[in-house]
Amino acid sequence: MKTPTSLLAIAILASAILSTAQAANSIVVTYAESPKQETSTLSGTQVYNFNSVPLGLDTNVQWNGVGSFDQLYIMRPDQYGGATDATHPNGTDYSVQGVGTPVHSTTLTLSTNSGYFGMWWSAGDAANVLDFYNGTKLVGEFTTANLLTKLGTAYNGNPRNTSLDSSEPFAFINFYGDAQTTWNKIVLRNSGTSGFESDNYTTRVSTYNPATDGATLPGIAVARVSGTTVTKLSPTATGAALWGSASAVPGAPAPPLVLAACFGVVALLKGRKGERNATAKA
Repeated sequence: MKTPTSLLAIAILASAILSTAQAANSIVVTYAESPKQETSTLSGTQVYNFNSVPLGLDTNVQWNGVGSFDQLYIMRPDQYGGATDATHPNGTDYSVQGVGTPVHSTTLTLSTNSGYFGMWWSAGDAANVLDFYNGTKLVGEFTTANLLTKLGTAYNGNPRNTSLDSSEPFAFINFYGDAQTTWNKIVLRNSGTSGFESDNYTTRVSTYNPATDGATLPGIAVARVSGTTVTKLSPTATGAALWGSASAVPGAPAPPLVLAACFGVVALLKGRKGERNATAKA
């Protein structure tokens, strides 16, 4: 039996709506409002700070309840890294990938898909790269060169003493998945002849939700990353401008727009069928 043209058009419309809803996932990146901030302000997170890991090369390092690192290289605090805390005002041990170490990339494999990651990024340079994966799919590749143009000189220098490495930025960086985006693997790597120094890795399974986490996304917006595509953002971006579309905004009203559209298509199809049945019986 031939499909009526109107029904075919409806089917095509529904397919287009579904395709739109299944657009590439994205991650919104922000940096901390204060140069002195070395930890995340998001609640319900788990933190790994490398203080209990032996110095030097370590392999198959477990993060209890979260996942595991394939390899790490741990250094004592110096001018390039080592976040401070109440008992370590001169810094703590930290992780590095790159020159001077046998580790040029570190893979953090998560036990559960997660929608938030943060870290204290120290002595930042343009060769530092983070890749977020869901299985084998690259969700987002973030090159910190994109961040360097956003950070002002107030972030230059180690915050415990800004005369230390005064020409490079130090900041806490947040990575937020949109309403449809999670990841289960993060790769930290250095693509040049420098080091990728970082500390205070912070993760959370659930994505940011303004209903429970507050109306304002923590941090100053930098960019939205989808695969290898980077969209620079206004520091004051909100809503669809921040997340890329209304359906990507975390905590968007349910049912999603795509479901509402599909329900409408189904109702219209039922209405058409009822009209045909009534005509046949007349």
